[in-house]
Amino acid sequence: MLFEKFPTERNPFMKRFFKLCCIILALVALAFGLLPLLVYGIFHTGVAAMLLFGGLLLAVTLLWDAFSENPQKIYRRLRAVSDHSHLHIPRWWKLLRTAICVVLIIAFTGGCILSALMVRAALCPPPQGEHTVVVLGCQVVGDRPSTMLQRRLDTASAYLTAHPDAAVVCAGGLNDDGPFSEAAVMKQYLLKQGIAQNRIYLEDRSRNTDENIRFTAQIIAQNALAPSLAISTDGFHQLRAFVYAEKNGLPAFALSAPSPWGLLPAYWVREWFGLVKAVLF
Repeated sequence: MLFEKFPTERNPFMKRFFKLCCIILALVALAFGLLPLLVYGIFHTGVAAMLLFGGLLLAVTLLWDAFSENPQKIYRRLRAVSDHSHLHIPRWWKLLRTAICVVLIIAFTGGCILSALMVRAALCPPPQGEHTVVVLGCQVVGDRPSTMLQRRLDTASAYLTAHPDAAVVCAGGLNDDGPFSEAAVMKQYLLKQGIAQNRIYLEDRSRNTDENIRFTAQIIAQNALAPSLAISTDGFHQLRAFVYAEKNGLPAFALSAPSPWGLLPAYWVREWFGLVKAVLF
């Protein structure tokens, strides 16, 4: 698989270069997997996936030739000559490293495809016309929005200021039995930003993105709001929000908020699993 295309004696430079690329990729994955865990104390599916991917890739790269036995001997005129280009590798290690490579390649390829779709969704701003802004919930700290939620609110506030006729639905229930729902905290933040109270609607029952959109659809129908959504959330989250919006018969466009760079890779990877779940279930 990975390195067998570059035999040691025939293409030593290419083999070393390919190994170096794999090591760099593995270290990057490990770094962005450890950063949320060590700095922010955050552990989720994306963190675990990045640590597992980076660890497996680094291990298989460093141990690629570790279990090779002595070079085969070719007897020429009764004199043994080592053939270093055909190292004898135990069958169990060939099978194991091939299986690991197949899993890593499938994961990497699938991630690239999903990432391309996520980027396209994140770069889909609302066209001219009437839209209802939906701010998708995120963690709150007491009565204050977290950094990620604050960025979503700032993005929504800028759009609402530029479009004074647009209504906004703050979508998010209680998290971890806190005293205030995400929706209530978001409302107070938008009020401080100068958004009129009669433009703000609360969806404070939801526990996940699916319920965010489903309950928002009910509020839109009950209050005769514009059925076209301008969803304010992180760019990596837009595609999954679009999937749920489509399931509820609502056209959706993106108001993508900037994400903290240290957290973005792990959350981006976690979103892959959320997308698979959204599409399959």
